[in-house]
Order: sequence, then C-alpha cells, then structure tokens
Amino acid sequence: MRVPEFQTNCTVSNEAPDDPIVLPGLAGASHMHTFFGPVVDATTTTADLLARRTTCDAPGDNSAYWVPQLMRDGKPVKIKSFRVYYGARVKDPSKVVPFPPGLVVVQGDAKRQVATRNGGSGEFWCAGSAEIGRSADGNWPICAPGGNLIFQLVFQDCWDGKHIDSPNHKSHMGPMKDGRCTGEYPVAVPNLSFMVNYESLGGDGLSLSSGMASSMHGDFANAWKPANLGALVKVCIVASAKCGTTPSFG
Repeated sequence: MRVPEFQTNCTVSNEAPDDPIVLPGLAGASHMHTFFGPVVDATTTTADLLARRTTCDAPGDNSAYWVPQLMRDGKPVKIKSFRVYYGARVKDPSKVVPFPPGLVVVQGDAKRQVATRNGGSGEFWCAGSAEIGRSADGNWPICAPGGNLIFQLVFQDCWDGKHIDSPNHKSHMGPMKDGRCTGEYPVAVPNLSFMVNYESLGGDGLSLSSGMASSMHGDFANAWKPANLGALVKVCIVASAKCGTTPSFG
C-alpha cells in the first residue's frame, strides 16, 4: 500500500518560557516550552527562523516546532527523539498543497485541565503497547522497560485558504469532512503529526509546564523553503509515495 508521507527529525534547540505565536514580544510570559528547529524566543519571526541554523534534518526545513516541557518532580524530562510526520488523511492526496509561507498554528489546549485516567487516543502512551499500569492519579501510563513514554499530536488537515494566523491561532485551520476539505476550510494541506519520545517510563510525579497531561499541545511556525516543501508535497504526498526527509523513495 502506498503511503503519502515524508518526515523531519529534530533535536531540542532551546527551552524558554516564551511563545512567539500566543504571546509575541512578551519574554518570560509563557510556561516553559521545549523548542525544536531554530532557536526561538518571544520575538522570533518567520524571517528570523529562515536566517537561523536548525536542528531538523530535512533539507529546507527551518520551521519551528514546540511543546510544553515535561517534568518529573519538577525536573525536566529529556527528549529521546522528536519526529514530525507530514502526511495526508484526505481521500485524495493529489488535492494537498504546501503550507503557505509564514503559517502558524496551535493544536491542543494548554488550559484543558481534566483527568485522563481512562487512557485512550490523544494522550500519553507507551511505545510498543508496553503499558503495564497507570500512575496513582490515573493521568500517566506506566511503561515496561523498553517501552518509553510517547505523545503523538495530530493537527488539522484543512486550511481556510486566506489567513496564516487567527486570533486563537486555530480557527484558520479545520477538520476534513467525509475525507475532503470543504466549506470554510476548502484547502487540503499536509497533515502534521508530532511524535515526541521521552526518556521516561511514565508513572508518578509527572507534570507538564502547562499543567495536567490533558493540557498537552503543540505549536508550528512554517519556515520551510518553498522549493523544498513543494518538491516533498509533489513527490511524496500528491503521488502517495512514502519518503523520508527528501523527495525520494525506494
């Protein structure tokens, strides 16, 4: 089966209590974030991203990606790996077009503070289905050795075709309907999926800088070089060819 997909792999660039999308220009006003790609601060713009060195390995990807910091007993948990998959969940991948330059988007809700003791999709889980229990509060899985803690954050598939941002940094993006991008969100764009692997087996004492496990969220600031992104979308997504970090496949 042909899979419309490519990826970028990044290491941590910096950590800071900043968010240039939600709180632009306000240094130290946010909860602690872990950034991937170029170094990011409260005043970072798309032009800054394009001019900075990146920790991502896909050629042409100077985009910034960030998530709230994960802590155990107040101390940061190390990131084992961070990968972003660019794919297509729409029925017809040939309809997918590259993100517009400068697009920014937030997925998830930092203010969502609810118990997640039943587990399930959209939450923290263990690699290799290695969950052997839950933390005392039920919000975090306990992983068997070799099955480290993971979070997969899936973004919206469709764009309104007009705005690269919106007041809540979400409403310019929307869900597909019946496998298509229609109505207020007629433009199919690559489906982003953050895969965050932590050097942790889960369990008690975990928290996010934004609060409970339910507050997990992610930010994306597009700073791909258009030629590189365009080639990847054309070869890997439109033609449904599973690629790695370059527009080629075996």
